[in-house]
Amino acid sequence: MGWMARGFTLQGDKMLMGMGHMRGQVAIEFLAVVAFFMLISVPLFMYFYTAAPQKEYYASLSQAESAADELIKYGELVGTQGNGTTVSRVIVFPKHATRVSFNSSHVSIHIEYSDLKTDIVRAGPVNFIDSTYSLPAGGSYSFTFKNTNGNVYVTKG
Repeated sequence: MGWMARGFTLQGDKMLMGMGHMRGQVAIEFLAVVAFFMLISVPLFMYFYTAAPQKEYYASLSQAESAADELIKYGELVGTQGNGTTVSRVIVFPKHATRVSFNSSHVSIHIEYSDLKTDIVRAGPVNFIDSTYSLPAGGSYSFTFKNTNGNVYVTKG
């Protein structure tokens, strides 16, 4: 039996072969698009995955600077109001803050993140009585500022 007896014609075979070629071309084009997408997205993903911890650390530093500025501001407020003045405020610290220290005219917030350690220090026109408080995992803490003979004593509530 020849190819004519099986119902195939030369024209039909060429059409079937052409359709197979079209499907193959579509599959290759699809793979090319997927490969291009992977070529672009994988490096971007890796960059953001590796840069995220550093960004979190820098955000903690910025939040600690704001908290230190607030502590100075309330210390100055109490220091200028006269002996016996007391103010209580809640201050928010970043989650990587481990302690806050008051020393003469300085406020220092210690930040520890992985192997990176930094102290954020702010100075003001007020004299603080020396004190240090731990801040396990940062968070919100109540502080009381009291003017005692021109010096500001800060307690953590």
